[in-house]
Amino acid sequence: MKRVFFVMMFALMPALVWGQKASELVYTDARELMLINQGFDNTELYYSRLPADMKDVTRKAVWDLGLNSAGLAVRFSTDAKAIGAKWTLLNNFNMAHMAGTGIRGIDLYCLDEKDTWRFIGTAQPNGKESSNVFVRNMSGQMRDYMAYLPLYDGVICVEIGVDSSAVIGMPQSNLLTKGRCKPILFYGTSITQGGCASRPGMVYTSIISRERQQEVINLGFSGNARMDKSMAEIVARVDAEQYVIDCLPNCTTQILRDSAYFFLTYLAEKHPDKPIFMVENVIFSYALVDVKSRNDLIEKNEYWHQLYKRLRKEGYRNLRYIPAKNLTGKDYEGSVDGAHQTDLGFLRMAKTFLRYLKK
Repeated sequence: MKRVFFVMMFALMPALVWGQKASELVYTDARELMLINQGFDNTELYYSRLPADMKDVTRKAVWDLGLNSAGLAVRFSTDAKAIGAKWTLLNNFNMAHMAGTGIRGIDLYCLDEKDTWRFIGTAQPNGKESSNVFVRNMSGQMRDYMAYLPLYDGVICVEIGVDSSAVIGMPQSNLLTKGRCKPILFYGTSITQGGCASRPGMVYTSIISRERQQEVINLGFSGNARMDKSMAEIVARVDAEQYVIDCLPNCTTQILRDSAYFFLTYLAEKHPDKPIFMVENVIFSYALVDVKSRNDLIEKNEYWHQLYKRLRKEGYRNLRYIPAKNLTGKDYEGSVDGAHQTDLGFLRMAKTFLRYLKK
């Protein structure tokens, strides 16, 4: 047993002794690189998600969640042999049922020779002032990269580090770059925001973005996607290719009666030629035995579907409908608590959405 232990330690020694440390890298402010998946240029923080001029008419809970960097990513190219990051968190937030790497961490993807995005490493958070390495011991080949920012915390500043012999700059490939084509916009709940992905790149909006090679704007607001009038205006401001409204888990049937008609018609009239998808409430696994939850889900989804049919009859032909059936799979194994998704659940949701989001 001792011999096996010492053999394993010897095998690990090169990485421990010669691995590049975060403190040894040379850092570039990510503002000098390319930020993607952001719907507005006039945000309160550089890495936040809502337009600053709407702060006074937006509920405080929504505004504060808008300071989270969910869905945002930094695009760049480098010939580095090691890549890391330094970032300052807004809150250093924590949750019992979600990994810290998803809440506060940054993960890194590279573009391979087949123009496919491949996950290569995570910079794990280690404090309000975090620094860590994504990957080491690379060949030094010039590649394109994408670093996803935290899902459930905000970032005040971000720096990308590379070894001292490397260069770093704007992306060389035009795939998944800012302004290359119109984005897809998702408006939704804590699930849309990323609860409870193990790392930022696994929220369904980012999976869809990589698959489509297209910016996807994440307007997910944990517990607060209630179709406020201010949010109707904010969503409608974005000139998107398609809009996906996935907010029912945060709405009661009464909220739908009070707010859904205005929200949907306002958006449909502002963008009459763009598809707007109405997503049913995902089926929570505990609704199998929780009678009240099951009845609430049935009532909301029935109202939502009747509203869809009514609006189509009224001439809003750009509305589309996505049922909850099989949205997260048939076995209900895709959540951490019966509602919030694991990476498995997010992958399933992304695959389902992609079937509807036609180019």
